[in-house]
Formats: sequence, C-alpha cells, structure tokens
Amino acid sequence: FWWIICCLAFLALPLAIWDFTRKGYNIKYQAWFIGGIFAILSVPISTYGVAMHTEYYTRPRLQRHVIRILWMVPIYSVDAWFALRFREAREYLDPIRECYEAYVIYNFFAYLMAYLEEELGDVEAHLARKPPMKHLPPFKWIMRPWTMGHPFLLSCKQGIMNYVILRPITTFIGLMTDIFGLYGQGRVNFSKSYVYLTATTNFSQVLLWMWCL
Repeated sequence: FWWIICCLAFLALPLAIWDFTRKGYNIKYQAWFIGGIFAILSVPISTYGVAMHTEYYTRPRLQRHVIRILWMVPIYSVDAWFALRFREAREYLDPIRECYEAYVIYNFFAYLMAYLEEELGDVEAHLARKPPMKHLPPFKWIMRPWTMGHPFLLSCKQGIMNYVILRPITTFIGLMTDIFGLYGQGRVNFSKSYVYLTATTNFSQVLLWMWCL
C-alpha cells in the first residue's frame, strides 16, 4: 500500500507541475506544494522505522544511535517545508536542523565504534596491526602518514568533535548577527559575518568528511 501511494504521488507530480505552470501559479507556492508531498511521504515511513526499532530493541548499543539518526529525516523534511513557506523565519528554523546535523554525525561515529567493538573487540589493538594510513593527494606528499591504533582513532575523534562542537557555535553566532543585521546571508561582504562563518564551517566539514570519517 505504501509503495502504491508513493508511485501515485510520483506519477501525479509532473501533471501537477504542468498544471501549475500553465495557470501561472507563483513558483514559491509550487515549491511549497511539491515539497509538502515529499514531506508527507517521508515522515511516516521514517517514524515507522523508529517505532520498529523501539519494538524490537534487541541490540540497544547500536539501535539507540540508529534511532537518533532516523529522526534526521522528519526533522530535515519538516524544517525544509516550513522554510519554503515562511522564508522570513528560515533563519530561525535552520539552526534546529544544523544543530541536529552535528548531533547525528556524533551518533554516526558512536554507532561505528559500537559496531566495531562488537565485531572486533579491542578496536585500537586491531588497527595497530595495520600499516600507516596515507593522506589523500596532494597532502600525502607533504604530511606524514597517520600512525594506526590509538593515534589514528584519537585524530578521527578530534576531527569529528571539532565539527560537532563548532557547528552549533557558528549557527548561534550566525543567528545573533542576523538579529542585529550583521549576517549578510549569501553575500560576499567582509564586513558581515556570513563569509567568515561559512569559511570556518566549510573547513571543518572538509576535515570531517575527507579525513576523519
């Protein structure tokens, strides 16, 4: 039944878009309507996944992190849907999503560690038997390879926690500067905070995704 509903929605979407365009509906309301369909489809199925994990809670060390990650779908979809409709409130809605994103990344790392500990036992001892880990080019020619074992895991944890802590801080600073008209979202203006906060966040994201995860 669920797949039938999804297929009908995907078949109806092109017809709805064509009809909206033919009648000259505002593009903002078209986006809000289409986004609402996807939000309506995504929230129940992700909530059902959470409910199934809580009902069959047989591996709590892993499942508690899975449940926290699954809540990302309804939070993201509802936040995006409201941000499409109430654009003026987007600056106040997005911090919820961004802070939860950092929380999800922490839980993803915690899930990986819990899974590896169940499968391998002492993860540090297992990794210590591996050869040194080379960096990605071009950094592998200027940086020494990572020593495996405890140093490698510690570096990964530091990079991940750097983003997990930094993301809510930059979000809070962005919100405060926006209230006082000093944010300048989407504009390259060195007298506003947007450029500096975006550069800081992007650097932390590169460190997180390209090295630590």
